[in-house]
Amino acid sequence: MIRFFYSLLVYFLLPFTVIKLIYRGFKQPDYLQHWAERYGFYSLSTKKIWGKRKTLWIHAVSVGETKAAIPFIKLFLKKYPRHHLLITHGTPTGRATSIDIKDARVTRIYLPFDTVDATQRFLNTFKPELGFLLETELWFNLIHQAHKNSIPLYLVNARLSEKSFQLYKKISTLIKPSLQELKGVLAQTMSDAKRFESLGARSVEVMGNLKFDVAPPRDIKTQSAALKKHLRLKNQSVLLIASSRQDEEEMILQSLLKLPIKNLITIFVPRHPQRFKEVELMLKKYRVSFIKRSDKKITAKPYQFILGDSMGEMYSYYSLANIALMGGTILPYGGQNLIESMAMKVPVILGPHTYNFHDVSNEAIQLRAATRIQTLNQLEKVLPEMLKSTSQLKMKKACHEMMDKHQGATLNILNKIKSTI
Repeated sequence: MIRFFYSLLVYFLLPFTVIKLIYRGFKQPDYLQHWAERYGFYSLSTKKIWGKRKTLWIHAVSVGETKAAIPFIKLFLKKYPRHHLLITHGTPTGRATSIDIKDARVTRIYLPFDTVDATQRFLNTFKPELGFLLETELWFNLIHQAHKNSIPLYLVNARLSEKSFQLYKKISTLIKPSLQELKGVLAQTMSDAKRFESLGARSVEVMGNLKFDVAPPRDIKTQSAALKKHLRLKNQSVLLIASSRQDEEEMILQSLLKLPIKNLITIFVPRHPQRFKEVELMLKKYRVSFIKRSDKKITAKPYQFILGDSMGEMYSYYSLANIALMGGTILPYGGQNLIESMAMKVPVILGPHTYNFHDVSNEAIQLRAATRIQTLNQLEKVLPEMLKSTSQLKMKKACHEMMDKHQGATLNILNKIKSTI
C-alpha cells in the first residue's frame, strides 16, 4: 500500500521534472538532451538489439559513483567477454565522466524516472541478467519491478550516513520492503552494514570501498607534466581546493588572503562545472591575480590563484598539489571523496562536515594522512606546518599505507556474485 502512494506521488511530480530539466538546461545544456531515456522510451531497433544480448547493468548516478565503478567495470569486461555492460546515470556529469575504457560492449544511458511504467519499459527493453545500484540509490519502483521480473539486484559499495539513517527510519515502511527485495547489500564498512540491517535489509555483508581500488590514469605523469607546463608552474607550493561547493570558495579565499605564506599557488576546482563562471566572477571581485585552465595562452606574469575550469583532470590537479583542502567539508554538504587525493599521495585538510565519508575521514585523520580543522582560521597554523618537507613525507607515507590497507573490494564483490551470473 505504501508503494502505491509513493507511485502516485511520483506520477504527480512527473510534469515538474520537465520544468526542472529545462531550468537546469539553462546552466548546463546537457540536461536538454536524451529526454526519451529519462522517461523510459526506447526505439524499436534498441529493443531488438538488446533483446538478443546477455546484459549486466550498473547504475552509477553521478561522478563519484562512476569513478568508483571503473575497476568493477574493467573486471566485468574481462571475466564475462560474452556479456554487454549497460551503465546508467542520473546526471550529465556522471554520464560524461571518463571511464578510460574503449569497448564496444559498454553502453551508457540515463536511468528513467522512478515511475512504474518507465521502470517496466527500461527492464523489458534491456533485460539485464543482473543489476547493481551503487552506494545509496534506492529507487523503490525500480527495485520492485526488478524483483517481480526475477532480476537479481544488489546494492554495492553501499553506504549510509548517520544523517541519512535517521531520515530513512522515518520512512521505514517504504524503505524496508525495498531493501528486502534486493538480492543483497554489500556495504563499505561495518557501520554502514549495521545501519542497513537496522532498516530491515537482508543478506548484508561488508565488502570494503570500491573507491580504494580506483587507479590513477596510466599516463598521469604525462598529463600532469603537460598541465604544469601549460600553467607555467615551477617550484611553487600548491594548495588544491578540491571539489568545492557553493559559497565555500569565497570563505576559503578570504582566509587565504590573510595568510602570509610566500610562493603559494592555490587552485580552485569547483565540484560542478556549471559554477566555473560563478567562481571566476568571485575571483575578479576580490581583484586577485589569477589564471584559468581554459586560457589558451598563459603569460609568465605572477599570479596567486588558478581556476581549474576543466573536466576529467582531477588526478592531474592532485599530481600538482602539495596539499588538498577537501570541498564540501567547510559548509555542511557532507564532504567529497578524499580517497582520490590519498591515491595520489596528497595529504588532505578536512573541515568539520564529513558525514558522507565519516569512517574514511576519521581513519585518515588517525593515520595522519589527513588533518581536520573546525574553522578556516586554523589554516594559519595548519597550512605552514603541512607544507614542511618532513610533514609532507610522513603524510604521503600515511596516504600510501591507507590505500594499500583497503584495496580489494572489487574482487570481494565479484567473488560474492559470481554464482549468480
